[in-house]
Amino acid sequence: MVRDTIWGNLFRRHKKGEERIIDFLRAIPIFEDLSDNELRVIEQSVYIRRYVKGESIFKEGDPSLGVYIVKDGAVHIIRQVPNGPPLHLATLTAGDFFGELGLVDDAPRSATAVADDAAEAIGFFKPDLMAVIRQRPDTGIKIFQSMAKTLSARLRRTNEELYQLSMKQQKEARAVDEG
Repeated sequence: MVRDTIWGNLFRRHKKGEERIIDFLRAIPIFEDLSDNELRVIEQSVYIRRYVKGESIFKEGDPSLGVYIVKDGAVHIIRQVPNGPPLHLATLTAGDFFGELGLVDDAPRSATAVADDAAEAIGFFKPDLMAVIRQRPDTGIKIFQSMAKTLSARLRRTNEELYQLSMKQQKEARAVDEG
């Protein structure tokens, strides 16, 4: 089984009697439309891992394998810049998720995720999503619909930020031309 050979040494499966994470998952946008029964299926498919300060969760260029949810602590998302210092894109805290494109495509990671101080993350990986889809297609559709909504919102926000940046650059260019 993939999870035992690849992730077994990195992630521990949720065990009976440990803190349940179903309520935490319920608050995450990609799982918010799932029923309690569907959330219990997902709860049994996730992995929890603790990271120490400065430890990479994944690096830019690594294979995209799944989504991570910050359970505790904070995670920095960083992008390498040619001939310059790394660019800090975001700091994510409890309840934030990242790497969701790894559930959709197989493209390499576009940024690096690094733990800030101690952090705990929940991992949900593509092979586990595919197993959910085979067993419960309706649940898989709900997850993909929620991911599409989230990605659409992020793309709209990015488009707005690019528009604002473009407007600022045009204004600065006009000021230089006039001045």
